[in-house]
Amino acid sequence: MKTLTSPSFAWPLRHFPVCQNTGIFPMTVPGCNRTYLHPTIALHLHDYTGTIWIGGHCYRLEPGDITLSPGGTVASRYELKSSGSHFCIHFDAPPPRPGTVFRLPLHMRLGPQTTAARERFWHTIDYMRWSGGDAHSPAGCAASASLHEFLLWLHLQSRRDATPRRGTLVEEALAKLGKAIETSLSKPVLIAELAAGVGLSTDYVARLFAKRYGMTLQRYLLLRRIELARHLLVSSDLAVSEIGRQVGIPDPQYFNKQFRRMAGQSPLAYRFRQSPKSSRGIKKAPIQ
Repeated sequence: MKTLTSPSFAWPLRHFPVCQNTGIFPMTVPGCNRTYLHPTIALHLHDYTGTIWIGGHCYRLEPGDITLSPGGTVASRYELKSSGSHFCIHFDAPPPRPGTVFRLPLHMRLGPQTTAARERFWHTIDYMRWSGGDAHSPAGCAASASLHEFLLWLHLQSRRDATPRRGTLVEEALAKLGKAIETSLSKPVLIAELAAGVGLSTDYVARLFAKRYGMTLQRYLLLRRIELARHLLVSSDLAVSEIGRQVGIPDPQYFNKQFRRMAGQSPLAYRFRQSPKSSRGIKKAPIQ
């Protein structure tokens, strides 16, 4: 994982953020290539390549990168060559006297941990949609708690680079493995095939991945497939069976079972609950 050494952003340790706007938003070229200035703080996970300036600091974006725009008087500007989309959570600034704080880089590259970050985005987005836009409802408070845990998790991830690592070849293998998984989401794939692609044995890859990321490779792959399925359910009119095929789970019954296991409801129920009619009151703020 690569993180920014400076500058960084301070957040109060015991202050829960109040969410204002969440979702997955399109970034359409050339209209998105402009300067943004919002009173709220913006947390993004980018699914495109390009460049972003945050308060005069320039960062190169790759799919999966996370940025934090402080808002207020700090402007952000994008320069993308092709259109894409990003996860976005806008939340209020902290109180003027925050007390004890923890710090967050303005740019992070999490590697395989990006899937865990996507899941945290989804948790907060789902809670805000269930809240009907009321940040002070039980679901809105759950969104605040979810985002607070997310920010603390990002802080802890950023601290991992403070300790020198060993095994550069192992890190390179894991990075290659992550890329191989991303290119294999649309088809069933065996762990042995992924391991062979990075030149390591299946057992060694399984142990290495579990030790490094705290989950099995099978679970990581399933999380990534279900995350992609959630996106397709919300952003497209594709049949559920077709979405299952596109995320590498062509058996409709098995896809439904795994989706229920990971999302807590069926694909159809998830699509209905996330539809605009069932998400009244959610603000559609300008994309940042």
